Amino acid sequence: MGDTIRVMHFADTHFGVEQYGKLDAATGLNSRLLDFKTSLLRAIDRAIEEDVDIAIFTGDAYKARDPRQTEQREFAECIRRLSEKNIPVVLLTGNHDLPVMKGRANAIEIYKTLGVEKVYVFSRPDVECIPTKRGTLLRVAAMPYLAKGVLIGREELKHFSLDETRRYVEERYCFYIEGLAKQVEEANDDIPTVLMGHFWVSGAKLSSWQQGYLGNSNEPQVPLSVLTNPAFDYVALGHIHRFQDLHPQGQPHVVYCGSPDRIDFGEREEEKGFVIADVYKGGADYRFIPVQVAREMVEIEVDADCDDPTAAILAAIRRHPIRDNIVRLIYHIEADRDSLVDQRLIEEALSPALVRIVRRAIRRNIHTRNSALTENRQPREALALYIETQDKLKPLKDRLLEAAEPLFQILEQEEKELTTSL
Repeated sequence: MGDTIRVMHFADTHFGVEQYGKLDAATGLNSRLLDFKTSLLRAIDRAIEEDVDIAIFTGDAYKARDPRQTEQREFAECIRRLSEKNIPVVLLTGNHDLPVMKGRANAIEIYKTLGVEKVYVFSRPDVECIPTKRGTLLRVAAMPYLAKGVLIGREELKHFSLDETRRYVEERYCFYIEGLAKQVEEANDDIPTVLMGHFWVSGAKLSSWQQGYLGNSNEPQVPLSVLTNPAFDYVALGHIHRFQDLHPQGQPHVVYCGSPDRIDFGEREEEKGFVIADVYKGGADYRFIPVQVAREMVEIEVDADCDDPTAAILAAIRRHPIRDNIVRLIYHIEADRDSLVDQRLIEEALSPALVRIVRRAIRRNIHTRNSALTENRQPREALALYIETQDKLKPLKDRLLEAAEPLFQILEQEEKELTTSL
């Protein structure tokens, strides 16, 4: 067995996300940019303590494809922290790093253009041996995100269905990855190899908030089988924000490192951090390193349907760490009790939070009889009126009435038979 290379594997920093942020008076920057930078620097400092030989970033440095100069500066400062310690950094383009139009520069290739020392950028499938901090070599097989607009011409794309486009892109991923594996096999040496990729692998579990845009999209999914090729000693992935190993029982491990900070409340219970992998010819041993995020997302959900709803809400707030955090309060209450909530006291109790979101979930008392629902109403008419009083049922009104129609007909027939018999 040849050298063992200690690798920092991180991804999906998304500098530029401003949701749940506010202006920081001291710096003039959005608080979320500062949060993301703090969390990333904590990860980098821990990697330096762990004496890593090289750092690999598997895509999505920024939120936007055309990041602002401030976001580029803050990300560059983080990368410089590594290079100053003589740790090479390998950057892979993700979908958020790609330009909107073909021919434009991507968001991270400036490092390559400027020839920044010890920073390597991969924007297309390629294989290269990178010298590490100790002088040993790590072979990188790079598989960046494939944009369908680059793979398929505009005229040709017009004739593709969404499903055909997805299948075509998936086939191209497999073609390129198999080609990378072949290059590694032909080298026939003892240099450890890492496959870096930014894409969705079949079977990967999405973060809750990603299910909204990836789960309902026609996003290509790469089969796991193409990644477990023994030509690769470790597979380092970005794109999915949840840490997971898709091949835990064997080599190579196929690992999403996750993101170093939380983007949305859907990720509030997920551990965030990065991975340290000791890579050698034939496999790798790795550890997920949790990082304390710069700011917690705290959700407080309260059933305030009681005689003193304000007291119930205040008691729930006191049970949570809200100071300097991002807090979302959701309280459930009957419509006729909502006026009992003292909004001034609620706002005062939440004031230590950096950002606070208050949502009322008002529900109608199902035991409160609608004044229009009298015994003089026919069943069909009564049900229609009742549905109109229920916010959750109103969108289903036509379907519910249609489903109930056979019952109405039975009732009408029984009433008719009873009248005839009398």
